Order: sequence, then structure tokens, then C-alpha cells
Amino acid sequence: MVAVVAYAVFGRFVLNDTPSWAESAAMMLMAWTIMGAAAVGVREGFHMGFDTLKALLPAPLERACDIVSDLCITAFGVGMAWFTGELALEVSDTTLPTIGLSGAVEYLPLILGGVLITLFGVERLLAHAAGLRAPADMHPKPILTDA
Repeated sequence: MVAVVAYAVFGRFVLNDTPSWAESAAMMLMAWTIMGAAAVGVREGFHMGFDTLKALLPAPLERACDIVSDLCITAFGVGMAWFTGELALEVSDTTLPTIGLSGAVEYLPLILGGVLITLFGVERLLAHAAGLRAPADMHPKPILTDA
């Protein structure tokens, strides 16, 4: 992505000829980066949760908050993959004008991100079901507190 943006800036200011595909390509690469980071966040337990509330609750309720949070994240991943997949199918017969690829290509990072979020969410839920701590849950207490 950095190389694409650097080439676009070079083309604009040095060659006085901005490549038309650079912005679209950079945005698509940004989507891949963001969705990969979101999936890793679920795997590592850095997704949104009930951390402030959990700090005030006894251990069994704290665990229940973890399970509810992981259920919500998993459901979100399923919905994101499913509905983005439907959207990609709807636009698959169109062509992105600046890069000449199918319109569905824009939605591939969201589909794959949703699948990964779902898989990592299921992994966390299976760990809860087995009575274990969720995978890679390095921060069971909030890093920042209100105190």
C-alpha cells in the first residue's frame, strides 16, 4: 500500500501524470490491512468487550461477560461474511473502472475478514465450553480503569 501511494505521489508531483488506478488500489489494500487487524484483534482478545464492567463483577459473572462478548463477536463475523458475500455476488458482473477488476474484488477483504473473525470467535467459544481460558487472552483485567 505504501508503494502504491508513493507511486501515486511521484506520478502526481514529478511526472505530472497521476495514475488513475492508484487510489482504488490503495483503498483496497487498506481494507485488507484493516480486516486482517480486526481478525487478529479477535484472536488476541483485543476486541470490544465488557472490560470495565467485568472488573467490578465476581469471577463467574466475569466469565459470563466473556462468553457473551465472544458470542456477539462471532455473530458479527458470520453476518459480515454472509451479507458481504451477498453484496459481492450482486456486483460481480460490474467492473471497477479504474483497475478493471470485477466489483466483487472490493468486498473480498470483508468476506475473508468475516470468516476469520467467525473462526477465531468459535475458537474462543470452544475454549470457554472446555472450561479453559480463551486463546491468547493475555489481558484478563482491563489495562485502563476508571480508578
